[in-house]
Amino acid sequence: DLPGNPWCVVKQLQAQGVDPMLFQTARRLFETEAQVLYRLGKHDRIPQLFAHFEEHQEFYLVQEYIEGEDLAQQFASGVWDEVQVLQLLEDLLEILAFVHDQNVVHRDIKPSNIIRRQADGRFVLIDFGAVKQLSALGATVAGQTCSTLSIGSPGYMPNEQQGGKPRYSSDIYALGMTAIEALTGICPNQLPDDPHTGEVSWRSRAQVRPQFAAILNQMVRSHYKDRYTTVEEVLQDLHRLQLVPATKLTQPMTPPPSPPSAASRWGQVALIFCTIGVTLGVSQLFASDRPLREVRVVPTVPPEIASMPIPTMSPGPMMAAKPTPPVNRTTDLLIQGNVLMELQRYEEAIAAFDQAVKLKPDYPEAWVDLGNALMQVKRYPDALNAYDEALKLQLDDPQTWYYRAVVLNALQRYEEALVALTKARQAGYEETVEGLEVRGVALTALQRYEEALLVYVEAMKFTPRSAQLWYKQGYLLNQLGRHEEALSALNQALELQSDRVEALIERGRTLGELQRYEEALATIDKALPLATDSATGWGERGNLLLKLGRYDEAIAALNKAVQLQADYGKAWFSQGLALEKLQRYEEALKAFDQAVKLQPEDSQAWYRRGVTLERLQKVEEAIASYDKAIQIWPANAEAIESRKYLLQSLGRNE
Repeated sequence: DLPGNPWCVVKQLQAQGVDPMLFQTARRLFETEAQVLYRLGKHDRIPQLFAHFEEHQEFYLVQEYIEGEDLAQQFASGVWDEVQVLQLLEDLLEILAFVHDQNVVHRDIKPSNIIRRQADGRFVLIDFGAVKQLSALGATVAGQTCSTLSIGSPGYMPNEQQGGKPRYSSDIYALGMTAIEALTGICPNQLPDDPHTGEVSWRSRAQVRPQFAAILNQMVRSHYKDRYTTVEEVLQDLHRLQLVPATKLTQPMTPPPSPPSAASRWGQVALIFCTIGVTLGVSQLFASDRPLREVRVVPTVPPEIASMPIPTMSPGPMMAAKPTPPVNRTTDLLIQGNVLMELQRYEEAIAAFDQAVKLKPDYPEAWVDLGNALMQVKRYPDALNAYDEALKLQLDDPQTWYYRAVVLNALQRYEEALVALTKARQAGYEETVEGLEVRGVALTALQRYEEALLVYVEAMKFTPRSAQLWYKQGYLLNQLGRHEEALSALNQALELQSDRVEALIERGRTLGELQRYEEALATIDKALPLATDSATGWGERGNLLLKLGRYDEAIAALNKAVQLQADYGKAWFSQGLALEKLQRYEEALKAFDQAVKLQPEDSQAWYRRGVTLERLQKVEEAIASYDKAIQIWPANAEAIESRKYLLQSLGRNE
């Protein structure tokens, strides 16, 4: 027995028709999901998970039973007013803030999953989508397979979640739709769309203040980029408009129902015990609105709970589970591969996807999955081949063209990457920040800086507070010689993220270009403790110390840079300059030799090498080095004058 004999909900999840290897993956996934539920249950308005166990290759969850009435039942009594909906939002947003802080997305917020607790009238959130990780991904329907699992309910599920890519803002959408249903009495999938905007049209069906309607509209924008990103943003807007009272509204809006009699309790409990027949599957465990840390929390379960006996009940009419059709081998392999991808076991995922494409080579999604797995282990040529196989089968798939562009960038085939992105757009790929960044990377590598800058400016319309995009603008403005503008952009990046190393280094470089060397050095010195192995950081520090005439310190910094990155041509060149200033010509020559080896088209490196050879009285070699500098850059006046002087000193008029 559980301490205090609390009421329990027992859920049985069956993995039917699954091969042994896939079942092992299911077991690991079930364990992971259970740990998530243990953590979530620490909140007083999320049901506790008392225990989880496996018996006869079936999985069981034992959860706290919440006595009360769900919103689907309450909505049947009539529409709610604004005050009631505000209470609902405040209660649920507070719960969601906790859930999202645990790096979890609920994925199935709807009226039937929100219970008004009888004891205190507060709202409780139940039935997390995490449990539904063991659900039907890849089920065979009419001979076709589907490699994407969407957990959620029609009407409450936004577009990105339907595509199998839930975000934190997906929960905000679902809660917004629930609030609109409370105000209108109309289920979300029965509300029309605005013919001009494509957004849900509900305003004429509810009596609320315009400010509150605007907040709800932003919660339910169809595209996630137009929606609130975090629940904190929603609460801030509600409080800013003084729509939510400072004190919580905790009084029940309707009198709680009378406690059930002892006789009726067992009738309720009998309905609580349920058997759910499901086919093994997997979807994204976490969302992508912000970087997520790996979950490794394993709470201690009291032994008396972990080992407690569970009543055995004969399946009655309500418990009889409909048998799940067997999943074909190809689908099993795709499911297995996706689970392994979730677990970051990429080589095993590749093996599973490879078997899948051998069994069903005419299945484009399998080739795409294989390509994505190969990308994770940097097998870029193989990934490209996989995407090409997918495109042979489905030439107009925009997502595959996008993936092809990503891998072509990784292979430094930038012109082809731009072509692939154009193909993606022609096939209907909706422009995203990610797609624009891929284009920006290719254009930057091709030194098409003006075009790249325009791309990043466009990307800023999606995410104006992106430190990454401000940094990239700063870098490009520097390349274009617009250093004051670059400094302004980099300051914006660092205001948003003060410890962004590449932005600090680029700011130091920018200040150096503006001849503000002391400020530049101070900025670089902020970056290096955050990234002591940054060759670029040490190289920039060396350059600045060189400008400040601190040659020994410059050499030490530049030595560090080339130790970290032996092919850092600019660092070798700067080291040569510092050594030359100290009249250490033999060492300087070695540094310049490395510089011209790594950057054979650098006219100035050949010129400085010539100067050093001249100091060492190696006149013919010096002339040859000047010749090379002039060949690369015919207008290199210093090299021309030095060559002319040496030839005159030799009595030669070449």
